[in-house]
Amino acid sequence: MSAAETQPPVREAPASRRKILVIDDEPDVLDFLRLVLAKSGYEPLVAPNGTEGLIRAHVEKPDLILLDLMMEEKDGWETLRQLKLDPESRDVPVVVLSARAEDKDKIRALQEGALDYITKPFSLRDSLSKIAVLLGDGG
Repeated sequence: MSAAETQPPVREAPASRRKILVIDDEPDVLDFLRLVLAKSGYEPLVAPNGTEGLIRAHVEKPDLILLDLMMEEKDGWETLRQLKLDPESRDVPVVVLSARAEDKDKIRALQEGALDYITKPFSLRDSLSKIAVLLGDGG
C-alpha cells in the first residue's frame, strides 16, 4: 500500500463560509458567539448595537442574523423592523436571541419577521442545529 493510500482524504474548505451577523450589546455574548460560530465553520460578524448592526447587514450581506432585543442605542425591535424594510436585508433570516422569555415577545418577533426565537440562556447544541436548518445545512 502506498503512502497516498494510507492518508485520510483531504477535505476541501468551502469556497465561502456562511456569514452570521450577531447583533448584541453584551461583549461577553459577542465574544462567545464569535468563537463558537468560527469553530462551527461559520464566518462570524459582530455588531455591538442596532445601528452598527444595520450598517454591517447592508455592507456584509450576512446569510443569517442573530439579534438581541434589549439594547441601549437602538433596540432589537427597531433593528428588526429596519432590517425587514431594507430591500438589501429583508430576505436575510433573523433569529432573535433574547433574555425576554414571554410568549408575547416571541409572537411579536415572529409577526415582525423573525424566523425563530431563542431564549437566553440558550442551549448551544440546539441553537447551532437551528442555525444549520435555517441555512439549509441540515441539523
